[in-house]
Amino acid sequence: MTHTDLTDITLVLDRSGSMESVKESTITAFNEFVSSQIEVEGQATMSLVQFDNEYDVLYEAIPIEQVSELTAETFVPRGSTALLDAMGQTIVRTGQRLAAMPEAERPGTVLFVTLTDGAENSSSEYNLHRINEMITEQREKYSWQFLFLAANQDAIATASQFGIGAGQAMTFGASEQGLAGTMSVMKQKVTSMRESRAAGRDMAPISFDETDRKKAMGEPTEKPKRKSRRK
Repeated sequence: MTHTDLTDITLVLDRSGSMESVKESTITAFNEFVSSQIEVEGQATMSLVQFDNEYDVLYEAIPIEQVSELTAETFVPRGSTALLDAMGQTIVRTGQRLAAMPEAERPGTVLFVTLTDGAENSSSEYNLHRINEMITEQREKYSWQFLFLAANQDAIATASQFGIGAGQAMTFGASEQGLAGTMSVMKQKVTSMRESRAAGRDMAPISFDETDRKKAMGEPTEKPKRKSRRK
């Protein structure tokens, strides 16, 4: 029996050179998400991986309360986009870490999130077919949840190549409004999931709807109110 009240969150974060235009927005959005999760009932651990053509693990499976804020010094866009290698290496690391834990200590929910603003262009170790196999195995055999957040591309089409469903993929606007909207959606979805698990309720996997997608693009989600005409 796993630790049903524990959520393991891993974020694979693109820091390639093109992220420079949204550097401050990414830092702010990430920090606000982490801050929101500290207040949620139940336990959570966080892992943060950053990648360009290199791969760095900033921290791994630490209590959400101990997560340090992202800063201009710890998030420095550079290099190209080895997306497949980053995803593959992180899936392997996460799987090995969880396998080494006693079953009673393993998280009841494993959430694997990838956020990128560009297409794959420099991986050498993993290819699409292999990533699809790995994601499919972890999702079907171990019930991991995979979310794919991407800018400057059709996130749903890209995610489908990885074996990630349309409901778990979302295109975001590469802007302050887009990043803020995306993390607002993530805050809502993850909070709801964790609160349900803490209360002992089963919950369907996270899925994005049209309102979520508008928020992620920085678009208004409500129609403007019509002005009444005076007679």
